[in-house]
Amino acid sequence: MVIVILGTFSYGFYKRSQFRRSHVLVDVRAFPVENGWGYDVLRDGHPYFHQDFIPSVSGHRVFRSKEDALAVGKLVEDHILAGQLPSVTEKEIRDLHVFIPEDTSKYADSLRAIQAAKLSDTTTTK
Repeated sequence: MVIVILGTFSYGFYKRSQFRRSHVLVDVRAFPVENGWGYDVLRDGHPYFHQDFIPSVSGHRVFRSKEDALAVGKLVEDHILAGQLPSVTEKEIRDLHVFIPEDTSKYADSLRAIQAAKLSDTTTTK
């Protein structure tokens, strides 16, 4: 009798975990950030990802529009629901025709300054 009860409870827990895996509620919401937009991915109503800049692109670049942020967020959602890693590549972002602005971070500006200085040094020494 005890074995039947334990078996029934075990089977119930197994079916419940299977149901939860196959019925995950994933939602994407856009939010404004400085000079653009970002997105949140919610899983079962709880924060799963907070993305305030364009992923897979060097520098700190934000989405130009709410629609661009939601399009990439939807792609991440599709990856999650397919059981894949929730990551996107720059190619996937470009395939969605999302505008990727020029990098204006201080790091990129300092690199440009260093490169310009090197170019001016090589032209003056010739």
